[in-house]
Amino acid sequence: MVSMYETIMELPLFKGIGSDQLSQMLEKTRVEFLNFEDGEVIAKTDEQVDSIGFLLSGHIRRLHKLSNFKITFEETLGKGAVIGAMNLYGLSNHYISDIQAVGKSSILKIGKSQYMNILRSDEIYLMNYLNYLSAAAQRRIKMASRDEGYSIGSYLKNIASLLLSPMAKDVRIKGRDEDLAALCGASETEFMVWKRSTALNEGFEFGDNQVILKKGDPEK
Repeated sequence: MVSMYETIMELPLFKGIGSDQLSQMLEKTRVEFLNFEDGEVIAKTDEQVDSIGFLLSGHIRRLHKLSNFKITFEETLGKGAVIGAMNLYGLSNHYISDIQAVGKSSILKIGKSQYMNILRSDEIYLMNYLNYLSAAAQRRIKMASRDEGYSIGSYLKNIASLLLSPMAKDVRIKGRDEDLAALCGASETEFMVWKRSTALNEGFEFGDNQVILKKGDPEK
């Protein structure tokens, strides 16, 4: 059975530290271990980010609502997901998505000032955090500069890649056909033709007012 220490050392921002080093850090740091039930709200869009969280078990769902369209990009993430890292510092210190638990979930929460002390304590923590932020920024730049020619499918995939984590188990784009068409700069007729003709070949599935880009079992 994997211990709590082993679980924490597998987290992306704690890679490369030993059990003794982790023990010392936890002794000096005020942390919280929080448990959530299915559907319970963990964070809401525009709330102040005052801590960083690490998913130790279970799953979370992040819902990114587009302000100019009635569309939500939804992703499910598993163990190891990081909450709040991108907006813990910098000019924008607010959550950019709603986050809720999927099933029973547990999260390690570290306050902003406490996490700053961790970053100052050892270069490995700082390098892990910088690498995490850099990877996310570079992925967005790469996607934004990719030239594949325009199609409705490629446009939706690019937006999903810019908004969502590459580790997402389940990606759904929820909205009415007319709103999704407007997002893609297409007419509703063009969108319907795409759905009938090429969407399945591009890896999309469809449900009630939603486009399923990546479907997976959140329990795995």
